[in-house]
Amino acid sequence: MFHQCCWSSEQEDAEHILRDGSAAMAASSELMPSLAASLSAAAASGGPGAPPLIESRSALHVPPDFTVRSADSIDSARSRCVQLSDEQKAQELQQLQTMIRDFVKEVLQGVVLDVVLEDGSLLPCRCTMDNRLCIVSLQVRDIVRHIRMTDIQEICSGKELQNIHTTTPLDDLCVTFAMSNDQCVTFKFKDVPAREHFSTCMKVLRLAVE
Repeated sequence: MFHQCCWSSEQEDAEHILRDGSAAMAASSELMPSLAASLSAAAASGGPGAPPLIESRSALHVPPDFTVRSADSIDSARSRCVQLSDEQKAQELQQLQTMIRDFVKEVLQGVVLDVVLEDGSLLPCRCTMDNRLCIVSLQVRDIVRHIRMTDIQEICSGKELQNIHTTTPLDDLCVTFAMSNDQCVTFKFKDVPAREHFSTCMKVLRLAVE
């Protein structure tokens, strides 16, 4: 589940990250899998009488009015920000706060995310966060792996993924956490709005723990 990776990040203004849902990055070497492999082993160890991988599939809810602002449209998004009035900025901030609040409620209860394995196959895992929103936990059956938010160096999606060198196959529907221990974990979503909703919310929560 976790894959080894390397990267070097460029500091972005927090306001740009919140609005654009993207952060520039440049990778320098290749990542190796470790966490995904351990969770995959847990899935493979289940025999005919083993409990299901996921008891109930609770996917993340994407707000119907969510606007995709990925790296694909970063320039136009920034130009729009310059033209926003104070009232429009306040409205956008309120919408963002509502979206983050709803997202937090979901991950506290637990949602199912698809983790990308080295061979490109998907492994459904139950994803939760602790009450302090400092730790992300991924579970398959009785195997749980924890990710500290402070260990996540970059959260990449869309065109940002082009700069990551990893043994995991990536595409436009993926979101990758690049961590300080030269590992990474990649999730895959059903469409671009779902991808950017998860990426944007996680970026905001990551900023909050700094």
